[in-house]
Amino acid sequence: MRSILDILIKHNHWFLFLLLEGISFVLVVFFNNYQRATIFTSANSIAGNIYSAITNVDSYFGLKSENEILVDHNKKLINDIEILKARLREYEDSASIANMQFTSQHNEGFYYNTAKVVNNSINKVNNYITIDKGTSQGVNSQMGVFNDQGVIGVTYTSSSNYTVVMPLLNSKSIISCKVKDKGLCTLKWDGMETRYSYLIDLPRYELFENGDTVVTSGFSSIFPAGIPLGRIDRLEDSADGQSYRARVELFVDFSDIDNVFVVGNSNREEQEELEEIFN
Repeated sequence: MRSILDILIKHNHWFLFLLLEGISFVLVVFFNNYQRATIFTSANSIAGNIYSAITNVDSYFGLKSENEILVDHNKKLINDIEILKARLREYEDSASIANMQFTSQHNEGFYYNTAKVVNNSINKVNNYITIDKGTSQGVNSQMGVFNDQGVIGVTYTSSSNYTVVMPLLNSKSIISCKVKDKGLCTLKWDGMETRYSYLIDLPRYELFENGDTVVTSGFSSIFPAGIPLGRIDRLEDSADGQSYRARVELFVDFSDIDNVFVVGNSNREEQEELEEIFN
């Protein structure tokens, strides 16, 4: 305590100076309007900067919780978007089926279902496709499969909830078809290119041209008439020279198949039993 007093006594002139300076400052501020306004403005500005800095610090340390809230909101939005996408696909499928039923009214007995591809192969001689519908959903063997691009194949065998499809890209696949507004023919894959198949035994008296559209004939119990398959890309002579052979560019990209339609024929058994008499 003694040392503190010694310091105060030793430097008393400095403390007196500071005291007088303080009294002078107060007198100038409180008895002069301009100086008082200037001081208060500067003080408010300094206080504002301090408060702003404090707010920024608080905001920085609050970013973690804010980010967690944003992540939760984003997750909810993503889930909502996926639900909306699924519903939109259902509506699109329903609209496509309704349109297909409307355009195929002359093919009485055909009915339609939707399915999703869960497995697919394209690099084999005998490829196959698996879809997520089976006998429990009314999908059986010998039903046509197509999408919005064209014919995909025919169902081969079914379990309760899955079905294996024999696609056009299978050496055993044979589809009855016709060149639009022209003669009947048969489509058969040669096991080579995935974008091309071949029409065989085209009659030479018909005038076929590159670009002609190939569609289902409707003369089988599997597909209604008029579902597109592809377009003629090149005409060739058959091996025996008695008919034409045509390379067909398929409309369906078999490397990118997702949602499909399955078409059944409620009159198929009756038709096949009747036709069996002549076989």
